Amino acid sequence: MLKKAHVWVGWTGWIFTFGFLLACIPPLAWTIPPKLSPMSTPQEVHDFYVNHLIQIRAGAWIGMLASAFYYPWGSAIAAMTRRIENGRPPILTYTQLGAVGVAVFNSVLYFFWMAFCAFRPEDMAPELLRTLNDFQFILLEFEVFPLSLWAIAIGLAILSDKSARPVFPRWSAWVNFWFAGLVMTGQFMIFFHTGPIAWNGPLALYWPAFVFFVWICVMSALIIQGVRREDGVTPGADQSLYPAGPGTVPVALPNDGKPAHALH
Repeated sequence: MLKKAHVWVGWTGWIFTFGFLLACIPPLAWTIPPKLSPMSTPQEVHDFYVNHLIQIRAGAWIGMLASAFYYPWGSAIAAMTRRIENGRPPILTYTQLGAVGVAVFNSVLYFFWMAFCAFRPEDMAPELLRTLNDFQFILLEFEVFPLSLWAIAIGLAILSDKSARPVFPRWSAWVNFWFAGLVMTGQFMIFFHTGPIAWNGPLALYWPAFVFFVWICVMSALIIQGVRREDGVTPGADQSLYPAGPGTVPVALPNDGKPAHALH
């Protein structure tokens, strides 16, 4: 039962990806691709919200639901890499959990803000609604520093795993570093109202979104793979007795109770 729950947690990354994209693409919220731009007039923004009330509200509802699956996914990676820091201060694990909390809060707040803007737009001044809409897109695209830190912490944990059967394959550390660097293009959108780095541009929106969801899909597959590989671990056993990895022969315990050489 526990193994099935852990495998399901691996699937939450894909569920989050599907739900997030479904919430944002037309004909729902129209944020990927955006119907508006930083150069849209207040009246254009106002008309968009008034004319797409149901779609935007539905997108916000679906996105909020999808965000609930984000946290267990991030926590699963932290829990699995925690084994690597066994016996040492879990600095990388806590860094991951802190970054996960920021990322989940940002996702929840993004869809909350979307729902807020679409709740009573006909009573809002167009200038105010445009300001709220700008905030929504900046919120979506300006969180890349915590995401990059999160991925770097994962990558460092993976590289420090020297066991014979590591939790994650070594190459996946470079996937995390790749993500941490390439997603940074969205960070410069606050300096531009037009062009590829504006909040509706390819380097601020589409490229970071592509890199982000590829990263989630790859790590989701590795979570499931890792959970299934650990199926042979004895529940409650001291994992320090299994230096060659889950499901292997434990080391012998001499009279002093300390692990000795592995049995063959």
